[in-house]
Amino acid sequence: MKKITLFATACSFTAATFAVMGGDVESDTGKIILNDKVPALVVPVVDIRARYEYGGFHGAGPDLEDAHAGTIRERIGLRTRKIRGFQGYVEYEGTQTVDRQSYRADSVHGPTNKVVIADPESNELNQGWLSYTAPSDVWGLKVGRQAINIDDQRYIGGVAWRQNMQTFDSVIVNWNPTDDLEFSYYNIWQVNRVFGSDVFVPAFTDFTGSSHLVHGKVKNLPFGTLTGYVYSLDLHNTAGDTNSNTSFGAILEGPVFDTDLTYYLEAAHQIDAYSNPQDYAANYAHVYFSGNVCESTTASIGFEYLGSDNGVGYKFPLGTNHAYNGFGDLFLVTPPGGLTDSYIKLATKVPGDIGLAAFYHFFTDDGFDTGFGQEADVVATREITENVSLLAKGAWFFGQSGFPDVTRASIEMDYKF
Repeated sequence: MKKITLFATACSFTAATFAVMGGDVESDTGKIILNDKVPALVVPVVDIRARYEYGGFHGAGPDLEDAHAGTIRERIGLRTRKIRGFQGYVEYEGTQTVDRQSYRADSVHGPTNKVVIADPESNELNQGWLSYTAPSDVWGLKVGRQAINIDDQRYIGGVAWRQNMQTFDSVIVNWNPTDDLEFSYYNIWQVNRVFGSDVFVPAFTDFTGSSHLVHGKVKNLPFGTLTGYVYSLDLHNTAGDTNSNTSFGAILEGPVFDTDLTYYLEAAHQIDAYSNPQDYAANYAHVYFSGNVCESTTASIGFEYLGSDNGVGYKFPLGTNHAYNGFGDLFLVTPPGGLTDSYIKLATKVPGDIGLAAFYHFFTDDGFDTGFGQEADVVATREITENVSLLAKGAWFFGQSGFPDVTRASIEMDYKF
């Protein structure tokens, strides 16, 4: 097809025209090159998830009724192509429930005698940001309401498991002077948490403040990759300032010599910060090894230590904590006496092109004096088409020392376009 070259002006095209017209932009001239092989300048983004989740607590604590949450979440957005390094995105997110009384969303609705499933009905602006990337990708800037996932999301993440994603009103500056060096600075002034647009419980309201995150990474060292970070979290909400803290840490990861075995070593120290009335200083460590057991099957063995001090456990108030310490969600908040998690994981493919992963956890306090319980988890995934996938997940926690027995199970269908 013969190309048609047009110069973009404010009066030449409407946004609706851009949304349906294929084209490209020459980075050096700003010309719009229209043809039938290049995607639109403004493209829709659709992400819909329908889920049923069950939760049951038995044997200790309050007598809670089982929860059954049927929910559907949709994210609908518009993203521009990069034009002279600039790009923008805006996204709506909404969550609806089949029966508001069938589970306790805790922050918004549901009877207090039901097990908590933190997926309340909600409607909000999920993201709205503008970014700029300099030529050769040496540095970049991104400002607005946005998703942030740093490293393995232990400290900072979008909590993608929950229907209402956690986003951040923030500015990010990235500097990558070479292929092996990465540096980032983040300033966050509001955290839009997973508890919905109509939250009224003080502990679950959004965080405000001025948090400062510094993150650096050095790649291709003889022993792997070295990461260093300082996360200074100024977090205030209706419940107060007890989540404010500063963490200093480092990560080493890479292959073990010339084998397919990989290692991960992390150590960190955390103190109270800003207006936090608590006085504590706690340590954190995480180590695991992972490798192939046989074709298409990997195994991991790990140990995570979350220390405590003065009755305060190590905090991850902005992390994707569901991914750690069991899918039963017993330890989204670290107990006052700390936590240790010794775990193993197996991941494989089974007939039917189904991805399968299984975990086993053994939990104690940070002094190894009190056993909290054990947990078995399993998750299965299957891609149906390029746009549709299925996921099923189960968690069984067997409690000790006053902890209940917990069962959680879910099945969902995801559509992305």
